Amino acid sequence: MIIVIAKANAKDDDAKAKIIEFSRDLIENSRAEEGNIDYNLYENTIDGTLTFVEQWEAPEILKKHMAQEHFINFGKNIADLVDGELAIDVFNADQIAL
Repeated sequence: MIIVIAKANAKDDDAKAKIIEFSRDLIENSRAEEGNIDYNLYENTIDGTLTFVEQWEAPEILKKHMAQEHFINFGKNIADLVDGELAIDVFNADQIAL
């Protein structure tokens, strides 16, 4: 399983609200993609950072996702709303039982 953690810092509260609004289409369409396991957006209650947490079946599926129109449009829509670059980490993970 591939896990993506992408963090965004909005320029201000209005920008954050717009990012959240744009994310609804991204999340809905991404969840419908073949090979998506989970796709969510969370807000840090202390500093307001927005964090996307995604789970994909395989790296090639994630690459296909990144070429989708809804993914590309989301990036264009939030480009002027974020403070700096998104911090993106991608992990190859195996689920384990405890």
